[in-house]
Amino acid sequence: MPSYRQSKLGIKETTKLCAQYFWCGFKDAFAWPSSLITIYGSETIRNRTRNCFILNGLIFLGSIFFFNHITIPTLHFFLGKTFFFSLNQRSNNDNVMHSSFLTNILDTIIALTYQLLWVYPIFLLSFVLNSVWYQEIADRVFRIQYGQPVNSHLTYNRMLQIIADEVYRAILFMNYLVFATIIYILPIIGPIISFMYFCWIYAYYSFEYKWINKGWNLEKRIEYFEERWAYFAGFGFTFTVVTFFVDQFLSAGVFALFFPIYIIMANNALPMPRQNERARFSSLMPYRLPVFWVARKLNDKIITSFTASGSKLSREKKNKTINE
Repeated sequence: MPSYRQSKLGIKETTKLCAQYFWCGFKDAFAWPSSLITIYGSETIRNRTRNCFILNGLIFLGSIFFFNHITIPTLHFFLGKTFFFSLNQRSNNDNVMHSSFLTNILDTIIALTYQLLWVYPIFLLSFVLNSVWYQEIADRVFRIQYGQPVNSHLTYNRMLQIIADEVYRAILFMNYLVFATIIYILPIIGPIISFMYFCWIYAYYSFEYKWINKGWNLEKRIEYFEERWAYFAGFGFTFTVVTFFVDQFLSAGVFALFFPIYIIMANNALPMPRQNERARFSSLMPYRLPVFWVARKLNDKIITSFTASGSKLSREKKNKTINE
């Protein structure tokens, strides 16, 4: 039988193809009807999603809204009628400025006290509980869609390997987030690059549960992700829009509130391209975009530094023992 070679696309056609992949990811991130059906059809998913809504929506985000829109305005109203009103009675601009200065100081003290005594404890509690609930949601959705998750036989060496992989992964994502945050300060292109980096990391978080349940190691997960960079940029786009332009706590609360839906949508999604299309891509457009390149380079430097420090300490201890 005759063999046919895939023709290589030009840069224009390749760009259109990547735009199509982006659009597929964008559409898959709006698969709310099927996700709601999945939630309704499983008691476990329904209960865990409800818990996430209560903790992250009503308690965490609700308390932030209450503090910003009710507590602070109420304090300003009563203080304005008493303490600051007496200061403003003196028709002296310096006193008026002094009143405004004292108001700002008082707002800062109240805000810091509120964050330390309420927001941070709730944030830490939600981080722990959300991690457990997300995992239960992801495992249940995976069983519904694909069957039993892949579980390797846990030996001592396997356990050590898992611990090492998780440490490496934690440092990797810490470096990724630090880079995505720092690059924001660059003029013009900085916010754009930072925005795209958050699109990718939100998409990665959503799909990683599925890949882990399939038994994929970190290297395979990253390779699969970087070969479908356009699709995952589209999948994480909407999530980033609603979290990128607000303050840290509000962003964290919104993320935690909607993340269960994105886990479900990720399990139902089929990222594009579904087959290897490297041969079709123009040489001017990367088939695999090294999204994690900077984070991995930083990881290597950190691990090398720790290894070198550990070796140096071992040699010094050994030499000290010999001398004694």
